Amino acid sequence: MKKVRYSVSVELQLKESIDQLVERGYFSEEDYAVNYIRDLVTYFQLNLDHLTAFAAPEYFARYGTNLKYAIYRKSNRTTWYAFFQETPDALTIVYLANNHLMGHHMD
Repeated sequence: MKKVRYSVSVELQLKESIDQLVERGYFSEEDYAVNYIRDLVTYFQLNLDHLTAFAAPEYFARYGTNLKYAIYRKSNRTTWYAFFQETPDALTIVYLANNHLMGHHMD
């Protein structure tokens, strides 16, 4: 099993997402938002190496070269996309988004 790492920008994004989820009304309390993000991170930590990976569309080349992405359907309304680079010993997530943010780029 390969180690899953996060780029500095993704780590920052995850931390900022907690406040945004509360501010935008997705969760009424910070604890719920923290748990949501923690569950997301845990899912990718445990499963990214086993998920079907696809070649990332050209649009996402600005996040790195030879990118792949995997899909996590968190709920009926939200699908997450983890864009990552693969090395022999690790998968590094360099961009993380959901269909609410960038779904139109996946066509």
